[in-house]
Amino acid sequence: MNKNDLSKAVYDAHGGMSYADAQKTVGLILDTIKARLTRGEKVLLSGFGCFRVVSRKDRKGINPKTGESIRIPGRKAIRFKPSRYLKSV
Repeated sequence: MNKNDLSKAVYDAHGGMSYADAQKTVGLILDTIKARLTRGEKVLLSGFGCFRVVSRKDRKGINPKTGESIRIPGRKAIRFKPSRYLKSV
């Protein structure tokens, strides 16, 4: 499923909304989630799950061409934890 599929589902479910308005609504929701995660906030969608930003530590790796050991720098990543309801489906 992609953003257009979500927009189509919103359009189909809502009788009085144009497809363009459905696209704007889905875009606004996704932009709001992105903005909150960028600020390091947790995003909880009841009945669906929770998105949060986690920091990954530095780790060791191996250059496949040379076999040399390298350090892979840590970075931030997004974790998703599904709700109990979603797990049971």
